[in-house]
Amino acid sequence: MDDPSTSLLHALPDAVYVIDPATSRIVDCNRAAHEDLLLDRESVLAHSVLSLQTAIHGMPAWSEIAEAIRQNSPYRFIGAHRRADGSELPVEVMTTVATLDGKERFVSVARDIRRRPGMTEPHAVTTKRWQILHDLADGVWDWYPAEGRLVFSPRLHSLLGYGPEEMPEVIETWKNNVHPDDLPVVMTTLEDHLRGERHQFEAVYRLRNRNGHYLWVHDRGAVVEWDVDGQPRRVCGLVHDETDSKAVELRLQREADHDALTGLFNRRRGMELLDELFRRHPSENERRVAIVAIDLDRFKRINDRFGHLVGDRVLQRLGEIIRHDLPGGAIAMRWGGEEFLLGLAVTREDEPLALVERLRDTLADTSWGTPLENERITASAGLAIRDTPDQTLTDLIASADRSLYLAKRAGRDRAIRDRRSTGTTRALDHPPTEPSDATP
Repeated sequence: MDDPSTSLLHALPDAVYVIDPATSRIVDCNRAAHEDLLLDRESVLAHSVLSLQTAIHGMPAWSEIAEAIRQNSPYRFIGAHRRADGSELPVEVMTTVATLDGKERFVSVARDIRRRPGMTEPHAVTTKRWQILHDLADGVWDWYPAEGRLVFSPRLHSLLGYGPEEMPEVIETWKNNVHPDDLPVVMTTLEDHLRGERHQFEAVYRLRNRNGHYLWVHDRGAVVEWDVDGQPRRVCGLVHDETDSKAVELRLQREADHDALTGLFNRRRGMELLDELFRRHPSENERRVAIVAIDLDRFKRINDRFGHLVGDRVLQRLGEIIRHDLPGGAIAMRWGGEEFLLGLAVTREDEPLALVERLRDTLADTSWGTPLENERITASAGLAIRDTPDQTLTDLIASADRSLYLAKRAGRDRAIRDRRSTGTTRALDHPPTEPSDATP
């Protein structure tokens, strides 16, 4: 655009970008483009559509949009551009396919939506109303059940990574993008509102975007018009993107429920889940609750000799082993220090031992690297299975802990249940000459 013959482009009030379709890189722009972004021209040329456009994430999404542009030139898209000061500029972008210097290029004209002139024609008034709502919500929908038509606002298209003409205006477009696990609850809530059993429709659920990723949205709507028979004629709703706040919520929930070092449940949350498991499986059921207490052998010596950071590495590894081998529905927690507690419902008495042996085998086969390359790190375990209806969860944990104590006294590196060895007892490479300690 430095050629004098194209200098007129610099006088245009709308931003113009020339884009490489293969990479989404900005290869040229006019003055309005870099002024809109609060950048100089060279800085804009260091960007791409993916770094400037807030609604497009990742090359797979761009490749799909690039193909849509080729098939539907000019292609309209409504979204927002990231500016140098961290703000977002709402834009309507019209993109056409061109050949410049023998190369395929996309030429995009981006108009600041806020600079649109006042409009009075019916279609223009509707567009203006959409734009007002555009600033109040991340998306707006307008559903006409009898007509089978569901209109999505431009910003809702943008939120999901689509152009305004790409999403068919039918309810299946929306339903097909709701996460399958959320759809039954969402549809039940909507139907309850349509029958008058709820004063409004409100749901928090996952909605798939163009990338195939799911956004968390908070969706609220209500019937705004009824027909003469009392049936809903028009339903309107607002969608808010809750993805960022949901991610924070899930992270805080995970931090509140999990041990930061091992990734297993912490003692508080683990006991809550273990109590639920215990109540679901009384002793007279086919499946009974088993408790396994696992403790690393001579862990204090590892900390004293190599330091707590190395000790943490050993704990993390055992946590990884437990998470990998734990059967579905089982619960694992860090009980305290180097001791772990597992809970699972079993149909056979040999199941807990088989699990423990797998864990201990994997631990024994672990290559630790410096400075533990010459160390043999083992674990002892105590097992208990609920046998009688009068056994409490506390009784069962105490029984497993007592069995763990006996495994330690018997020489470590073994599993014991109810004072009897429940399986093969591995001999230590170097059996301890000091008295067996009564503590881990």
